Amino acid sequence: MSGRFDGKVALVTGAGRGQGRGHAVRLAAEGADVALVDLGRAGTVEHPPYRTATIEDLRATQTDIRALGRRAELFEVDVRDHGALVSAANETAERLGGIDYVIANAGITDGFHNTWELPPAHWRTMIDINLTGVFHTCHATVPRLIERGAGSALVLVSSVVGIKPVPRLAHYVAAKMALRGLGTALAAELGPYGIRCNTVHPGGTDTEMTAAMAELNQVPRENLLAGFRAGQLLPGDLSAEDSTAAVLWLLSTEARMITGMELAVDAGESKK
Repeated sequence: MSGRFDGKVALVTGAGRGQGRGHAVRLAAEGADVALVDLGRAGTVEHPPYRTATIEDLRATQTDIRALGRRAELFEVDVRDHGALVSAANETAERLGGIDYVIANAGITDGFHNTWELPPAHWRTMIDINLTGVFHTCHATVPRLIERGAGSALVLVSSVVGIKPVPRLAHYVAAKMALRGLGTALAAELGPYGIRCNTVHPGGTDTEMTAAMAELNQVPRENLLAGFRAGQLLPGDLSAEDSTAAVLWLLSTEARMITGMELAVDAGESKK
């Protein structure tokens, strides 16, 4: 599918590593220039203590994209900071000529807690990043998509737990389920402009987030992966490339009449 996004510009949050990095590099491989947004040195996540993407991670993504002959602009931004996201969107439009696509991917996980034992500070941080951070991303970028016109698109990255909740992750579930509502609201609002918005719901995937989840819960990483597999209809591990394929399809003209969709990339977990 080389050239599918020739002449297009995408902004990707959480682009320093994991699925976000995969989305950004694949977009570039198919012709897009990309704005890379991640935390870097812009802040820390303390509730829970969480290892976030570094400036080195962001630069590695930038290097991979430039090696493909595409432009890559780097922004160290905390998605809780609305003003910083507005600046990143404006600078992207100025440097790269506009914004056609947005992938709101940045997010965190946490350890398992019964809802009544969940530290309130953890709830606030989760909602601030995984939900309000996506709102900030959309609020900052949608005016640029409207400038670009019909054919622009957003993908909000939710989770399988946004469709089929799990216990002891109430704050994560609440944020990811809320993204479904935000995505459908945007689809309705942007439809008259010819702009689409869809949500993607990955199942358990072995990325840096899985490593963080294993560390926070003090369980072996393989135990978490085995739990993911046990909840699926299909055997085997989901890969970041599975989610990337779905995200890029939703952005492409192949999905030009698809909006307000909730696409599960979960090996059937939401149906089991």
